[in-house]
Amino acid sequence: MVIPTIQLSVITIVLAALLVICIVSIAILYIKYRAVQRRNLQIEQQLLLSQMNPHFVFNSLTAIQSYIFRNEAHQASKYLASFAKLIRLILENSRIELNTLEREVTTLKHYLELQALRFEGRFEHKIEVDEQIDIDNVQIPPMLAQPFIENAIEHGFIHISEKGMLNIRFIAENKNCLVIEVEDNGIGIEKSRQLQLEKGKGHRSLATEITQERIRKIKCSKGINIEMSIIDIGTIDITRHGTLVKFKIPV
Repeated sequence: MVIPTIQLSVITIVLAALLVICIVSIAILYIKYRAVQRRNLQIEQQLLLSQMNPHFVFNSLTAIQSYIFRNEAHQASKYLASFAKLIRLILENSRIELNTLEREVTTLKHYLELQALRFEGRFEHKIEVDEQIDIDNVQIPPMLAQPFIENAIEHGFIHISEKGMLNIRFIAENKNCLVIEVEDNGIGIEKSRQLQLEKGKGHRSLATEITQERIRKIKCSKGINIEMSIIDIGTIDITRHGTLVKFKIPV
């Protein structure tokens, strides 16, 4: 059977059009994929910078140096070892999406130890882990709460007269859900917003933005739906002030 020339031409045009559509579709998908990759890299870089804040690094080393100048070799050695361990953990954690709770608590202990050294006498901290939690097997995103811990220490406690109190709790809500709470007695969200407006600055929380982006990324890549809430304690109890950040993580 001979196919007329006109039919051949139509078939050729249709096939060529389909080929062009396929090529364009693949190109669009690739561009979108690269855009997602760039955004993920940007989030990772922002997270790493938030954890390895240049001020934190410089001030930690300065505090360690002060022990050296005072010939307190034991204390200097202790904090230098803690600093080195923290930097190593942060760099290792930046390459993974999930971390054991045991490792997470260790990282936070080193971080808080150095922050307490920097801000000597300004605040006290406590880490509580529910005894029901198997810390060696439960896995969570690394340093999810760290940006809010840093906010409390470096900003929340500045404008209060009493000593800062920082409580970090890991709670087993049930066998399938872990709750992380970061509670401080700082000035609170509303007061912080008012102070920023008085200084002529818009209120923008980089910690919240980075964390929300991470949560979205984790949901897309791992299918883990993490819930985050930020509460101004003064709005639920007028006799108190501070901020409570809560994460609910399926485990």
